[in-house]
Amino acid sequence: MRRLLFLTISAGLTLAAHPARALELDTLLPDGIPGFNTTPDVTILTRQHPQYDSLGIRWGSWEINPELSFGAGYDSNPNGIASPSATLSLAPSLLVHNTALGFGAYAAGQSQNYPQSPSQNSNGYTVALGEGLLLPHNTLILALVRLRTQETGFTLASISTLKPATLTGTEFRASDKFSTGMLTLTPEFIYATAVTAPPASLTATNIGGGLTLTFTPDALTSLVMHLHASNWRFSQPGQNANDYTALIGFSNDAERLWSFRLLAGIAARQPTTGKSQIVPVIEAAADWMPSSLTSLDFTAAHEIEDPERLDAASYTLTESKFSLAHELRRNIIITAAASATQAVYFHNPLTETILSNADTITWRLNRQFKLATAYRFNDRQANHLRAANEHVVTLTLTWAP
Repeated sequence: MRRLLFLTISAGLTLAAHPARALELDTLLPDGIPGFNTTPDVTILTRQHPQYDSLGIRWGSWEINPELSFGAGYDSNPNGIASPSATLSLAPSLLVHNTALGFGAYAAGQSQNYPQSPSQNSNGYTVALGEGLLLPHNTLILALVRLRTQETGFTLASISTLKPATLTGTEFRASDKFSTGMLTLTPEFIYATAVTAPPASLTATNIGGGLTLTFTPDALTSLVMHLHASNWRFSQPGQNANDYTALIGFSNDAERLWSFRLLAGIAARQPTTGKSQIVPVIEAAADWMPSSLTSLDFTAAHEIEDPERLDAASYTLTESKFSLAHELRRNIIITAAASATQAVYFHNPLTETILSNADTITWRLNRQFKLATAYRFNDRQANHLRAANEHVVTLTLTWAP
């Protein structure tokens, strides 16, 4: 069973649709790529520290930032099915951006190896481009991402894999943000394809569009309405479907102190075969900085999930995540995150739940090197397959010029 990764962030509107995906994509892409990252300009994790930040390479208005990370550690249960193993990882990356031109590009590769369980080895890559054009009355954003990734048994809908499932995906998105007075109108378009590795070679295509209307009567509060529709086409035609979502809500943002967003509405799925599904949708996010050294973030969503498995039914998704970041010293940052995700499948009594926790201490040794030690716990519960969990401990050294 394989899960299709479609990266559905609404460019220019944080968490307007599918906040869980925004979280997922933010783990893959850094700041500086238009259309792919809607985090605040300054956070505990992105705050500049001139004495420790890498200088990178400067060429006129271009900024070039290469990195190379090497990690080693231990995994108690790779993929929820394999024998305990040491882990070795290598991850080069390159970020290029030009603020004056509104351009950003990113390329990264990753190799993950398990010497005692080689069947769980995996390799992947990510390439992304983004362009933000500031025009007299609007902001046009064009973005493209291509990735190859593996999903394990601790990902929803992939719990029958004996080894990581390889997925290759491409997504193009465009949005145009028009602002006049207190009103902002943002139409968007998404085209995405995905394919699993042989022998299954299942494919999917998603064409979607949306419209977001934001009314901002004062400096803190905005009223938001979001409409979205998409058409899904699969290599197995019986899974084809149309999705529709309508959300309305508000956001409140006191820069560098707190922000709160709440959207509610309804989602509908009309499959080519079977009954239509209509469910209530709610999406919420809250960020708070109790001090200049600490930030707390919370997100939650209940929605119809896009039919992400290329060979399985769709489901209702309920997800929440809490994260904390604390600057212990100017060169030491502690982060902790916990999430719970549950899928309830349509047309059958199947359910599954994924619980995750991740804790990291990052120590910037100097401008060129940083050291990160991390602990991660994953747990899978399902009413139709055996439970599984894993403990992962890693130590990662990153170099940047």
